[in-house]
Amino acid sequence: MQTTTGPKRLPCANDTRHLLTMLFGTDTTVALRKAPILSSEAAIVAVYHDNEGALKRLLVCDLAFANSAGAALSVIPPGSALSAIKAGQVPDNILDNLIEVMNVAVNLFTESFGGRLELVSVLRRADLPPETVAALESPQRTKIDVAIPRYEKGRVDLISI
Repeated sequence: MQTTTGPKRLPCANDTRHLLTMLFGTDTTVALRKAPILSSEAAIVAVYHDNEGALKRLLVCDLAFANSAGAALSVIPPGSALSAIKAGQVPDNILDNLIEVMNVAVNLFTESFGGRLELVSVLRRADLPPETVAALESPQRTKIDVAIPRYEKGRVDLISI
């Protein structure tokens, strides 16, 4: 469910489409979906805090989006991303690129948040602190399918805490 007013407001599909097409090209497609990414399916989580250091937003990626977006940013071949997906991992070089994507995404959150946010960390699910694991259950989220041209279709959840 997406809220539209107040501090819980999240970016909509059009906002997300604009950001991702800027990064990956105009053929990138974005669509809302109903089912959230389950905590067990979260491959990578970007954590955003406000000026007081409070956790305010999460951007959760499944394995397909993490590898596709990280690979596409620096034109790592789609086959390498697919191999990583099949292996159930996000290689360090792809993660480094994904961190840049998450750093750009702070602008998307800042606009919808109405204040300054900062990317604090981009972590694999296994490395998340308990506070962040608990925040993954927040019902305040926008659920989006993303298809980056030539790469595997993936999922992201934009979560408000």
